[in-house]
Amino acid sequence: MKQTDYRALMALFDTIRVLAVGDIYLDENVSGSVTEISLEAPIPVYEVHQRRYNPGAAGNAACNAASLGGQVTMVGVIGDDVNAGIVKREFEARKVNTEHIVVDPKRATSTYGKLRAGGHNIPTQEVLRTDTPKPTMLTGDVEAQVIANIEKLAPEMDAILIGDQVVSTITEKVLACIVACAEKHNLVTVADSRDRADFFNGVDIVVPNDAEAGKAAGVDPETEDGLLAAGKHVIQSAKNALITRGPHGIEVFATDGSVDNVAIRPVSVVDVTGAGDTVAAMVTLARAAGASLCDAAFLGNMAAGIAVEQEGVVTVSRAEVEDALYGDHGPAKLKMVEQLQPVLETLKGEGKKVVWTNGCFDILHVGHITYLISARQAGDVLVVGLNTDKSVRENKGPDRPVVNERDRATVLSALECVDYVVLFDDKTPLPLLDALKPDVYAKGGDYTIDTIDQEERHLVEGYGGRIAIIPGVEGHSTTNIIDKITEEKG
Repeated sequence: MKQTDYRALMALFDTIRVLAVGDIYLDENVSGSVTEISLEAPIPVYEVHQRRYNPGAAGNAACNAASLGGQVTMVGVIGDDVNAGIVKREFEARKVNTEHIVVDPKRATSTYGKLRAGGHNIPTQEVLRTDTPKPTMLTGDVEAQVIANIEKLAPEMDAILIGDQVVSTITEKVLACIVACAEKHNLVTVADSRDRADFFNGVDIVVPNDAEAGKAAGVDPETEDGLLAAGKHVIQSAKNALITRGPHGIEVFATDGSVDNVAIRPVSVVDVTGAGDTVAAMVTLARAAGASLCDAAFLGNMAAGIAVEQEGVVTVSRAEVEDALYGDHGPAKLKMVEQLQPVLETLKGEGKKVVWTNGCFDILHVGHITYLISARQAGDVLVVGLNTDKSVRENKGPDRPVVNERDRATVLSALECVDYVVLFDDKTPLPLLDALKPDVYAKGGDYTIDTIDQEERHLVEGYGGRIAIIPGVEGHSTTNIIDKITEEKG
């Protein structure tokens, strides 16, 4: 059997035009700390450190499709309020077209909020959730406008991605319009629903999780017979079903009666929130690009695996999927700078101090270990910038490094004091310092504040960070170890 060229397949995503239709939420994530008890009432005073926003529900699926390379247009309903402006801004920042979102002044923009409190040496936890009044299903002129927008845009599209939170947008009339337009213009249709996996008559693919499929069929999907019954029930409505099963991968139920399991890449799960949206987005693009059901499920698994390794609702990029497929995989703590930026922003918002240090760490020894433990004590999170092999050669000469970059990253990742590792190719870490803006920049004791790279110093101090000089351990260095080995061999 010919191996699928997934890189070539995903390269086609740039040409895929996706119409995302469904319930739009604004997710608001607030980080802060409880500082005192109010003098006016026996309630805590919450000090806000950071607010982060992202489109949720169908909006998150749309953003994932855009991040994977698709040309995405969103159709849904928002209110005429402050949060409407925020969610449109967040869509546009993620390259999702918002021109055809319908505004209903009689509705509040659906908003879901989480407030987390914590701080230095204090565990962070969720202290409050907020929500807007539950909306009702569309009717009348607003429903007609949504349908009109779908009919207007469908001829220009390759696929329709449906996101259904069962709150307002996907009415029977809206679904009938989507199916009719898809048949007329030969469009791929993919649906993801929180609570009605068997609602989507005529849709090409539905992508429920096992619990959602089991609920629709009235069976226990944890058993083999129950899962089979759930899949057969769901494809009485939709033509095909891709049932996500967490660590057990995706069960593919095809309209021809075949059933296949597509395994997932083993990952360390941090947060499964929004992973279904990621699967739906990838499956939509892959099918529109000509992938088989199993290949679409395989790519959906790969994308979801990247999403669940990160905290909160995230968008997954095509570059991340390609790296997961074809990259020289390192340990879980090894991140690309694009992955690390949102993680560190969240940690800072929770009051955590991020410490940065960097080096070659070639032949890890007691001096390195002592230094890294001390650096970690300067804050809450330690990020180690690791020189690539190319960078080490530029700094140390053609005979170094002794240990290659992936092995060095793996050894560093095994240390409890190290939270994240990021590789850098430049002679200095200046670009990474500028991108990540750590609170503390740790340097070894063989430096002083006046002998460190002054460009790095000015950058860090310029955004409010500080330099920490960490004492070293006398007589311990990689060079000394290499010299001793060479002498003993001689």
